[in-house]
Amino acid sequence: MDTLKGRAAIITGGTGALGRAVTEHFIREGASVAIPYVVDAEVPMLQARLKEKIAEPRLILRKSDVGREEQIASLAAEVARTHGKIDILVNLVGGFWGGKPIAETSMSEWQAMFDINLTPTFLACRAVIPEMKKKHYGRIVSVSSRTGLRGAGDFAAYAVAKGAIATLTVSLAEELLGDNIMVNAIAPSTIDTEANRAAMPKAKHENWVKPEDIARTLAYLCSEHCAVTSGAIVPVYGRA
Repeated sequence: MDTLKGRAAIITGGTGALGRAVTEHFIREGASVAIPYVVDAEVPMLQARLKEKIAEPRLILRKSDVGREEQIASLAAEVARTHGKIDILVNLVGGFWGGKPIAETSMSEWQAMFDINLTPTFLACRAVIPEMKKKHYGRIVSVSSRTGLRGAGDFAAYAVAKGAIATLTVSLAEELLGDNIMVNAIAPSTIDTEANRAAMPKAKHENWVKPEDIARTLAYLCSEHCAVTSGAIVPVYGRA
């Protein structure tokens, strides 16, 4: 317990299905968490999961589009003012639409996968890095995917966008290692969420990884204990 005590974290996508588990775990481990969100209905779901009201500044919820440069920059500035630092960034914002062969993928569909997955990750990293450099400390973890590492026919747009997050992670790790900023990513497959179970009712749900297990991995990668690992893409898909 308290492995993140006193740390100031931004968790993009922190009100989503995986994000709720991550937010709960990080708060339980002692972190103060700021969450940009766009879906109003997800906020009460997070609050219900937390079971008790967490007062600011331990939990900051701001309606903000991470894909908009000025909005994520504003949130990062608020966190830095409130806590005097930004220790942790967890990039969970992302999305997926049903796959198509390359020959049937429109330019707008191709670009959408980068706008939903890669651009928010890039903008959030860029917003927090100057504050992390000031304190000579930081932990950044993003979400690639197993598909992003292997490629997948009929899912190329998604796979390439998630693969680009892996490349961004390795590049940032090399840039920031001298500043004591560890940059890593996780690579999940199908996560055991209600939405995924509804979408794939006949799948082997018992093989899917639970959000709570991924949250524990993220907490380690964002802790002081992760002192010599940077540029890693950590598989978190278990038997999925």
